[in-house]
Amino acid sequence: MLRRVSWENAVAKHIEVRKAVGAILRQALFFIAALLGFISVAAVAQGQVTCAFVNDNLPAANTVEGYRISGGATPVAAVATGGNGSPTNDPTFFGTPLIAIAPGTTHLYASDNGSSDIALFDIDSATCALTLVSTFPSGGTTLFGVGITISRDGRFLYASNADRQSTLVVFPINSDGSLGSAVQTVSLPANPSSLAIAPNGKVLIITQPTARNQVESYTVDPSSGKVAFASAVTTVAAADGIAIDPHSKFVYVGDGGEGGSAAVQVIEIGAGGSLRYVANVVFNGINNPAGIPGGSNCLLFSPNGKLLLFSDQVTAQVISLSVDSQTGGLSFLSLANDGDAFVDEPSQLAANTTHSLVFTGDFNTQGAPSMGVLRASPNGALKLLATLPLTPKAAATSIAAISF
Repeated sequence: MLRRVSWENAVAKHIEVRKAVGAILRQALFFIAALLGFISVAAVAQGQVTCAFVNDNLPAANTVEGYRISGGATPVAAVATGGNGSPTNDPTFFGTPLIAIAPGTTHLYASDNGSSDIALFDIDSATCALTLVSTFPSGGTTLFGVGITISRDGRFLYASNADRQSTLVVFPINSDGSLGSAVQTVSLPANPSSLAIAPNGKVLIITQPTARNQVESYTVDPSSGKVAFASAVTTVAAADGIAIDPHSKFVYVGDGGEGGSAAVQVIEIGAGGSLRYVANVVFNGINNPAGIPGGSNCLLFSPNGKLLLFSDQVTAQVISLSVDSQTGGLSFLSLANDGDAFVDEPSQLAANTTHSLVFTGDFNTQGAPSMGVLRASPNGALKLLATLPLTPKAAATSIAAISF
């Protein structure tokens, strides 16, 4: 009997050793793949420094980390936010932006869901290194996320608190990047998922997947930063991520992965911020030539407004679409894999100045998230260049990038 126990222990130990060796080999292969990706990235990013960052959204001792892209990809060390991310380590709404960079500055903001605060970092334009400056209360407790977006002139930060009493809070941004006292708090009818300001700076759009009117618009007073309710529309599927075209004419909303086929919802922005639902463009291969399973949670426009990209969390792909600027119509162009289906869940998108490089955030169900780096050609062709490893078990779905 003693021999049998000893033998079983030996077998168990042998299995554990094999598992450990296998894990080491997998990690080595992962880093080799990343290194090869560095070479591919270097070919595209030569001569330009781009800093790409993610909010790790860790439930305790949250951090922000990233990569410096220029002639290669160099990791930017994770820096503590001074607060806590989502208590469940799982972003309930993948489209909620938990990180933002103020236009024309080196000021980066990251929200802490668990401790309900917003951290301010300074970015070193040469190295992309981050320095924590301070943290500021978000203006309310939160269950599902403190979404943040910044006005086009960099003067105001808008924070959406998703809680039993959901709110939108407007903060002035001082010249040093610090946040002043809130100038306005707006009650929302339901938990917000995403928020974005139109390029013309006049309209703020909010999605609320659980509300009857799932997409709302607010006009923005550029001098005070305060907003006023303008319009609302009901979408045919759960509303999530937002992208607004450069002309501030149409807003495109992710469908949250409803119905088994990827779809993008098109809404027209009229005078005074009025909204008109135009279409739900479903890529099912029947009434649309392209058949794309999954969803379209998060979206990103090219600078000229001719291309629209969206991430598909179910199939771990990024898809590019051609945009008709007059009608808002969409046509499929290209897609590229961005990980393993049902494991990697690419979410929000960011890009360098020219949008030749596109970056994706990732919530990996096996605890090994990565930053996706894709080449985006002017004609919409996409190619995965690298998957760059991030902090294990990070819920790094929110991403921001800046070029120097």
